[in-house]
Amino acid sequence: MSYSPFRTVRGVLLLAVPLLALGCGSAGETKSEATGAPSAKQSLEDMVNLLKYLKGENKPPPAKVADIEPIEPLFQSAYLGLVREEIVYQWGTPIDAAGTDKVLAYEKAAESTSGWVLMQDGTLKTMEASQFKGATQAAK
Repeated sequence: MSYSPFRTVRGVLLLAVPLLALGCGSAGETKSEATGAPSAKQSLEDMVNLLKYLKGENKPPPAKVADIEPIEPLFQSAYLGLVREEIVYQWGTPIDAAGTDKVLAYEKAAESTSGWVLMQDGTLKTMEASQFKGATQAAK
């Protein structure tokens, strides 16, 4: 049997390519970064944009997910967060500059541990579950 350099190169490549693929990415990636899905914070930021857009168009805030579907391409992060139930929105409730202390939408994790919360005035902050449970929910 004769020695073939091509056979050796092919063998090395067959081993190296899968190992390189396993090494791609950082250890600190979150679930959303690894999947390409938006984080809860990104979904809530996009929710602010969606609500401001509707307000600027003199349209009511969405009462259900179906109300967002016609404009979903413009607000994909908000839509995905809602559909995947990673964020919770008080349906039908608008942005209101006076609502600095009222929760308009939130990351689902805020209910049990901690997470991002969208206040009715459009600001985002984090809350521990104990803070969240004592927070006032925005009303229609």
